[in-house]
Amino acid sequence: MYLEQIKQQLIALNQGNFADLNCCNLKEIIKLEKQLGIKLPSAYQEFLRIMGKGAGQHLFELQPAAVELLEENDFPQVLPQDAFVFLMHQGYQFSFFRLSEGENPPTYSYCEGETQQDFIKSHERFSEFLATEVELNEKYLNLKNLALLPKLSI
Repeated sequence: MYLEQIKQQLIALNQGNFADLNCCNLKEIIKLEKQLGIKLPSAYQEFLRIMGKGAGQHLFELQPAAVELLEENDFPQVLPQDAFVFLMHQGYQFSFFRLSEGENPPTYSYCEGETQQDFIKSHERFSEFLATEVELNEKYLNLKNLALLPKLSI
C-alpha cells in the first residue's frame, strides 16, 4: 500500500470517523476507468478507495479545462497524451500525472502567470503529493483551531 500513513493522518484529522471520507469501492473504480478509457495507477486507485467520492464532483471536466487554460495562456507545451489531471485550483492552476510513469507516478503542475516554459515536476510520487497536501491541511486546521482559542490576557 502506498497511502497507509496518509490514511491514518486523514482518520486522525477527521476525528476517527473513517466513513466520512467517502470511499469508492472497487466496482466504482472499475466503472470510472471504463468511462475514462484508461487504467489508473495503483496509488491513485488507493486514493479513490480512501476518499474518492470526497475528491470532487468535476473529475471529467478537469482535463478539458487544463487544455483550455494552456491554450488561453499560449503555453509552449501541450498536455501529454497520457496525462491525467487530478486537481484544478480556482481555474488557474492544475496538477497531473502521466499514466505511463508507473503505479505511483510523479506529479506535475502548471500555474497561470508563472514564467515557466515546461510543466514543473512537483513531487516524485503521487503519494508524496498527497502527504504534502495532508500536512498542509493539518497545519491549516491547527492554525484555525488556535485562532478560535480565547485570547489570554497577562
